[in-house]
Amino acid sequence: MSDRNQPVKLPVIHALELSHFTLYQNRNKISIDFGDGVFCLAGANGLGKSTFLAILNYAITGIVASPNQKFQSAKEYYQDSMKYAAGYFQGRVRELYRPDAEVTVRFTVGPTQYTVTRDFFTSQSLRRLKIEGPSGERNWTVEDSDLDGNIIHNEYVSAILTDTGLAGFEQLVFLQHFLVTFDERRHLLFWDSPDATLYALYLVFGVDPTKVAHAAEWARMAERLESQARNAQYQATTARDNRNEVLKRTAPDTLPNMELLDQHEKLVAQQLKAQQLLESKTAEVEDSRLRVSVLAAEASSLRRDYNKSFESRFITQNHPEQNPLIAQLLDNCECSVCGQTGEEVTAAAKAALEANSCPLCRLQIPAPVDQSDEAFAQLEELDRKLAAAKGQLTEAQASFERLNNELSSARAQLVEVTDALRAFEQENAEELKHEKLPSDTDAITKILQQYDDERREATRRRDDFRARKEEFRRKLAPIQKELAHKYHAAELDFVPTFQRLAYQFLGLDLEVQMLERVRGPELVLTINGTRRRETTQLSESQQYFVDIALRMALVQYLVGDEGVGGMFIDTPEGSLDIAYEKRAGQMFGQFVTQGNRLVMTANINSSQLVLRLAEECGSDRMHVERMTSWTTLSEVQAESEALFDEAYARIERALVRGNA
Repeated sequence: MSDRNQPVKLPVIHALELSHFTLYQNRNKISIDFGDGVFCLAGANGLGKSTFLAILNYAITGIVASPNQKFQSAKEYYQDSMKYAAGYFQGRVRELYRPDAEVTVRFTVGPTQYTVTRDFFTSQSLRRLKIEGPSGERNWTVEDSDLDGNIIHNEYVSAILTDTGLAGFEQLVFLQHFLVTFDERRHLLFWDSPDATLYALYLVFGVDPTKVAHAAEWARMAERLESQARNAQYQATTARDNRNEVLKRTAPDTLPNMELLDQHEKLVAQQLKAQQLLESKTAEVEDSRLRVSVLAAEASSLRRDYNKSFESRFITQNHPEQNPLIAQLLDNCECSVCGQTGEEVTAAAKAALEANSCPLCRLQIPAPVDQSDEAFAQLEELDRKLAAAKGQLTEAQASFERLNNELSSARAQLVEVTDALRAFEQENAEELKHEKLPSDTDAITKILQQYDDERREATRRRDDFRARKEEFRRKLAPIQKELAHKYHAAELDFVPTFQRLAYQFLGLDLEVQMLERVRGPELVLTINGTRRRETTQLSESQQYFVDIALRMALVQYLVGDEGVGGMFIDTPEGSLDIAYEKRAGQMFGQFVTQGNRLVMTANINSSQLVLRLAEECGSDRMHVERMTSWTTLSEVQAESEALFDEAYARIERALVRGNA
C-alpha cells in the first residue's frame, strides 16, 4: 500500500430498523443486522427490493436518487434530489401510519458510531440522533422541548462532516449515490458523466475536499460560460441573417452572391470535417503507439527472462575435477601453479573436493543445474509467452503503420481543403465581404444598423464569456494536476485491485490509465489492447460489471488495507447470461473476502450469481433474507410459492458448501 494521508472516510453500515412501513405489510417492524460480509435481500419482482436500498441511503442522507436526475454538480444534485425525496414515499406508507412510520440506521465513521432516526416525509429533519465516540455519548430527540427536527439534522450534518473529512453534505450524498450504490438507475460512473467520474476521483485519491468543492464550482461556471458564449454566437449569427434578409427584401441588387456564400460554407464545413478526422486519427495513432510501446516492453522483458532461464539451465560449468590444472595435480601429484610435488599436494586437493570446495579459490562449488522436467516446462512456458508477445507486437506494429498512413492521409486532406478554402477566399474576397447598404430610405438604414449593433454586441459578449471561462480553467489547472500526481502515486495499489476484480468477471486482460485532456484528467479503459471510449464498444453486462469493479476498487483504495468498505447493489444479475452469472458471483466474493461488506438485492430465480456468491462466502460471511415473508404475494406469485421455497433451499445448500 502506498504511503498516503487519506482525508475522507466512508460510513460503514451495521443495522437498520423499519417501523410501520406499510409497503412491507406483513411486518410492522423489521430489524436487520447487516453483519460483516454479504447481506442479500432475495425476493420476487414487485416486492420492494429497490425501495429497500433507497430507504438505506435515505436513512443516511435524507435523499432518494431520482431515476432521471443527471449529474451536473454535487450541489445541484443534492438540491434537486431533495424535491424528489419529498414525494418518493407517498403511497409506500399508508395515511394512518404516517406519524409512526420511521427508519433508524446505525453505522460507524472511523471510531464514532451514529444512530439516526428519520420519518419518511421531512428529509431535512431527524426524530432522534445518538453519537457515540471517543469523547463520549451525545443524544438528541424531538421530545426535548427546545429542539426540533431541523436543529437535530444540522447537528448531524456538522458531526458527520467532521468525522468523514468532507467539506459539504452534498459530497456525502454524492459518494453514497454515485460511488457506493449501484441501483435501479443503472448509472455508470465510468461512462455516463465525465464530471461525476472526475468528482469521485478527486475525493478518492486524496485531493482536499474543500479544493474539490471549489474545483466543481469552477468547472460548472466554465461550462455555463461556454454555454452562454454559444448562445451569444447564435444571437450574432441570427442578427447577421436578419440583416441579410432585410437586404434581400429591399435591394436584391445589393445582396451578396448567395451561391458564392453557399460554396464558401461548404468549404468551411469540409475543413471542419477534415479537422475532426485528423483529431480522431491522431487519437487512434496515440493509442496504437502506446500499445506498441507496452507490447515491446513486455516482449523485451520476456526475452530477458527466457535468456536468463536458458543460460542457467543449459550453459553449465565443468566440475573443478575436470579442469586441466586440477586433473594434472591429481594425476601427477604436481601443482602447475606453485610447482610443489608429492602426496601432500594431492591430499590437499582431494580434501577440498570432498568438502565440495574449489582447490584453488576454496569457495563452495555451485550446486548442479536443475534440468528436471519442471525446469524444462518453465522454459517452454516462457517460450510460449514470448512467441505470443511477438505475435501481438507484430500485429500492433502493423496496425500502427496502417493508422500512421491514415493519419498522413487525413493531414494531407486537411491541407488540401484548407488550401482550397484560402484560395477561394482570396479569389472572391470582395464579394465575400459584401457590406453595401441600400440608401433608399433612412428607415432601412436604421434597421440594418440595429442588426449590425446587435451582432457586434453579441460578438463582444461571446468573447467576454470565453475570456471569463478561461479564467476558471486556469484556476482549475493546479487542482487537476494535483489529481494526476496523486493518481500516478496510487496506481500500484489501485490498478491491480481493479484488474483482479474485473478479470474475475470478464476473463480478459484490462488496463486503466489516467490521461490529461482539455477538460481535465480522464480515465481510459483498455481491454485486450483496445481502448473502449464509448459504451457501444461493450455489451450491457460488461458495462455494468466493469463499472461495479471500478467502484469496488475505488472504495477499497479509499478505505485502505485496514479499513472496511461497503457497497449497495440492486439486482445485478438482470442483464447477465448464464456464462457470466457465476463469474459475477466470484467477483463479488473477492470483494467481500478482502474484508469489505456488500448489501445487495436479488431476484429469486435460477441465477447462478447468488449461488456462486454463497459458495464463495458461506453462511459465516453471508446472510440471505427471505423477502417473500415481508409482504403479501400476488396471486401468480402465491401459486408458485413452492418454487420460491426451492430456490431459497438451493441458496441455503450453497451457503453450507461455502463453509466446507
